[in-house]
Amino acid sequence: MPEKLPFKAGYRDLRYDPVRKTLLVSTSMGTGRAAISTMALGLDPRFDLSKSYWLVAAIAGVNPNQGSVGSAAWIGAVIDSDFGYAIDPRETPKGWSTGLIPFDRKAPYQTPAPPAPNYNLFPLNTALRDWAFDLTKGSAIADNEALKALRAPYVGLPMAQTPPRVLKGDEVSGQAFWHGEILNRHYEAWANYWTGDQDGFVMTGMEDTGVLAAIDALGRAGRADPRRVLVLRTASNYTTQPPGGDAATNLLGDHTGVPALQSSLDAAFKTGDLVVDELSKNWPRYAEAVPGGK
Repeated sequence: MPEKLPFKAGYRDLRYDPVRKTLLVSTSMGTGRAAISTMALGLDPRFDLSKSYWLVAAIAGVNPNQGSVGSAAWIGAVIDSDFGYAIDPRETPKGWSTGLIPFDRKAPYQTPAPPAPNYNLFPLNTALRDWAFDLTKGSAIADNEALKALRAPYVGLPMAQTPPRVLKGDEVSGQAFWHGEILNRHYEAWANYWTGDQDGFVMTGMEDTGVLAAIDALGRAGRADPRRVLVLRTASNYTTQPPGGDAATNLLGDHTGVPALQSSLDAAFKTGDLVVDELSKNWPRYAEAVPGGK
């Protein structure tokens, strides 16, 4: 991205590649900052983004029941983990599996789920997602000794011990860096509750509900096309401690160097770049028709 463009309403300058006509915005961390950056970009009079494709590429925690560190996941739905009611676990009624309750419900996972649109479910264009997955699923993601060492303690969890790969699933997105087996079970159930158990919760992130809410609003204003949004999350860590381990120790231990961080960044760039390159090289086709047919 050779050109730097000032972006006073955001948190970092924009970068632009005039050859591929790709624009990069770094939203900064957190849902609120991501929403502000995305909305500011969409309303910037310098740009016409009405036919643009949006690729959200960022690192994530991976559910060890679904995948392994270093893997890249194309997301079908983003589920907000924050919006709702909360009761301290020490005061949770007997028989409840959690004190986290969907808004406007009287018990955890009470059926039916509130109808769409709601504050928790952000479905993406799965036809476009599947197109991106098919385009990249054969792409080899490099394995290395650091990733192997991180996988090794997850005995009895076969998906957590597989080499990194491209997969697809759903994302749980919220403001907290949560961790542990109990919360992981909750968010598996939380994601299934909102999606009807479609792809399953594979990654957890932070910014994407803000990005998607902003793009939805920009779509209503005719400044963006929400059908043209892709979310790619790549795993820098597991969402739980290894079997037999301690959640606090695993979360708060020595993270110097973050062994899977560089691998997850590389996976995001290599996987996402295949899609960016395809869209850029064949723009006359994709400007008029969204791949996947929706």
